[in-house]
Amino acid sequence: MEELKKSTYIPRYVADEIIEYIELTEQGYSKCMKWENIRALLRLAIVNNRITRTQADNIEKTYCREK
Repeated sequence: MEELKKSTYIPRYVADEIIEYIELTEQGYSKCMKWENIRALLRLAIVNNRITRTQADNIEKTYCREK
């Protein structure tokens, strides 16, 4: 059985950008500048105490397709 992950709250403005990024990469477009914008939004969410640094790292590991 697969281990369940703890849920992470993702601010709406970050989630919208991640969804658009995933849709574009699925269509075959490389959007590294889009991912840089998402990184900036993640940093903003950390500064505004919306998410923790660990949560931001987990979001990046889960959704980044630039590596």
